[in-house]
Amino acid sequence: MNSFVAAAIGMLLGVIPLGIVAWRGTVMEAVVAYEAISSIIVMVLVLLPQGFGRSAEFELPVLLAVLLLGSGLVFVRSLERWL
Repeated sequence: MNSFVAAAIGMLLGVIPLGIVAWRGTVMEAVVAYEAISSIIVMVLVLLPQGFGRSAEFELPVLLAVLLLGSGLVFVRSLERWL
């Protein structure tokens, strides 16, 4: 296990408290937790191919980063009446 994989595991441990906030928090807290979790997942998906030496798998995190920006805006727009 190299430092990239260790960093990815450490970042995944940071998702646990954010998941609790998303589950039990208010709607606004859930939106913020969703955005933070999605950013962390993209970074983990960048670290893992680098750690395992599989450079062909960098396409997924790049595409996911672009799509998560739009999905976050759609998520907030759909929850706008409760915010």
